[in-house]
Amino acid sequence: WSTGARLGGAFACSLLDFTSYETDNMKVTAPSYLAAAFMLTALGLGAALPVQSAEPATLSVAEPSVTQPDALALQAWPTVGQARLKILFWNVYDSVLSTPSGTWDDAGPYQLALTYLRDIPAQQLVDETEKAWRDQGRSHPDENQWLQDLLLLWPDVAEGDTLVLAVDAAGNNAFWLNNSALGSIDHPDFAAFFGGIWLDEDSPRPALRAKLVGQQ
Repeated sequence: WSTGARLGGAFACSLLDFTSYETDNMKVTAPSYLAAAFMLTALGLGAALPVQSAEPATLSVAEPSVTQPDALALQAWPTVGQARLKILFWNVYDSVLSTPSGTWDDAGPYQLALTYLRDIPAQQLVDETEKAWRDQGRSHPDENQWLQDLLLLWPDVAEGDTLVLAVDAAGNNAFWLNNSALGSIDHPDFAAFFGGIWLDEDSPRPALRAKLVGQQ
């Protein structure tokens, strides 16, 4: 983003670079996640996981692009779909997509919640976000600034943390961690670019996406 991140509390999310599969019949209670906090993704486990073959903190950032969010409160919306990301024997996160109608219409408003099942450093979340965009063949003139701002915005996540990306109908975004507002990236293209890691047809994890959007 050429503009940057609006900071408020603490929140994060992203996608992992692993040969993975999503478990079936995962049970996740979306309203409790969303009422408690709404991320989207556990990133960077390549360094944290063995590979076989393969409080609310108010951040003060002296950058003109950083402002405090004043909208996009979390809502207890119906669940569209849910999926667990699992790498070999290791659970990574449980993901839940919610919308006002309980169906996916390829756009906001929506909330994507990721409840992490492992500890992951913020730097790895950012690195894997960039990797996911490369896997999708995407690029944006402001993506380097976005990645820098996300590193300021996101904390390290611990097992049990719920990270949420909230997006409204106009494409505005906000990140939350455990029901505390982290902030937002103030750019009109960011929400579609970032949320698309999980929700677009070219998602690097198509099986997980299919479950999230209610196709399975």
